[in-house]
Amino acid sequence: MCTEHQIPRRTFIKTTAKAMAAIPMLPVLKTHKPSNKALKLAEKHRKELIDVLEKLIRVQSIEGESAANAQKVVSDYLSKLPYRIEESEDQPSHYEEHPEYMAPSPAGDGPFVNIVGWPKKQGSQQFAMFSHIDTHSIEEGWSTDPFEPKIVGNKLYGLGTSDDKGGVAAMLVAATILSKTGKQLPVVMSLHGKGGGGRGSLPVFERIRKTNHNIGAVLYVHPAETGRGMEDIKNSVQGIADLKLEMTGWRGEPLEIGSIDSAKWKDGGSAVDLCLALLETLRKTIYKDVMVNIGIIEGGDRIGSVADNVSVTFRLKFKESNTWRALFDDSNKVITEFVKARSTSGHSYTAELKSVGYMTNPGAVDWEASESKIIRNSITEITGKAPTAYPNHYAGDIRYPIRLLGVPAYGIGSLGGNFYMPNEWVDIDDLVKLVAVLVDTIGNWQKD
Repeated sequence: MCTEHQIPRRTFIKTTAKAMAAIPMLPVLKTHKPSNKALKLAEKHRKELIDVLEKLIRVQSIEGESAANAQKVVSDYLSKLPYRIEESEDQPSHYEEHPEYMAPSPAGDGPFVNIVGWPKKQGSQQFAMFSHIDTHSIEEGWSTDPFEPKIVGNKLYGLGTSDDKGGVAAMLVAATILSKTGKQLPVVMSLHGKGGGGRGSLPVFERIRKTNHNIGAVLYVHPAETGRGMEDIKNSVQGIADLKLEMTGWRGEPLEIGSIDSAKWKDGGSAVDLCLALLETLRKTIYKDVMVNIGIIEGGDRIGSVADNVSVTFRLKFKESNTWRALFDDSNKVITEFVKARSTSGHSYTAELKSVGYMTNPGAVDWEASESKIIRNSITEITGKAPTAYPNHYAGDIRYPIRLLGVPAYGIGSLGGNFYMPNEWVDIDDLVKLVAVLVDTIGNWQKD
């Protein structure tokens, strides 16, 4: 693990039918008018909110690191509230065969520290909030120390301010307010979410899945990457599979000494031609309901000869009941039969399909579900603007509670900027409003 201030080296989508069926869809959709009391309470905790966020920013927890020191800040805070703290050290390699697994980026097996605060007093049904503690790496171009928070106007600058330590701080302060008002406390989770959630969200939600958790809905306190804050609610994520197909063919015998180009083209087996034909077959069969984008084609080494090798890198976007693993396995079956049928006794094509990037499944929540209406009403009342659904994200961590717990999950966060870039910032006023929305939404979910 890197020490503090040390720069390190360097699935509109539905769930599967089974997961979707598990999501409660109430026939009577109640609505609640949020109270500005939540905003007044959040305003009273403005200084505490800023203090907590600044403390988190000063403790390094870059993606790929254990984040033990930053998680101690979270654990110490929650320990002052009526929570039972569950701390785990998780290794992504233990979940490589899990259907929701996606290899973390950057690679590494930790272990990674994750924190879950369980209310000491639990009701028959409870709700949950989670955020991610790990931040993006340090990019060139910071005008300030990324680990020293700086307030300019209404913006607070620092590494992780908007992605996602601002979310962690808002979640913690919202828990304090709920505790003071005597509300049922939500489950609070500070996890590793960068790089697809394999370091934290997958291990933690998989463990919760095996318990009698009684969780009815989940808030992922993380803004949509659009930068518009709570104007966008992530209630769905797309399925993505990044694949690379590598194929070899052969060239005919040269007719002239030392001249590869003298071989007859008809005697060769073009890997490029066959690969493009194979992809067209996949489009018409396995990918008939899937979006396909070919991003890179590399084949052959000369203009005068048959291309005896090729690689094609492409991305699939999918929904409905598709999963990346099923698409990958079914693709391999078609590839094997296709290549076998076109090889001869004297010459054989070879083909191999590899995963090379995102491998993530889709998930979604009904925009008209009662839980959806409550959070939408809270945002509208507190911010003065009705939010819209943002369906274009992928590898979003809301897929874990949706797919593993079978419950509604939503991603919301405050105004921020420079995601994945230097000079990352969060809007302080909007962060206060986010706390109010969390308090109001959790409170009204409990009444529903």
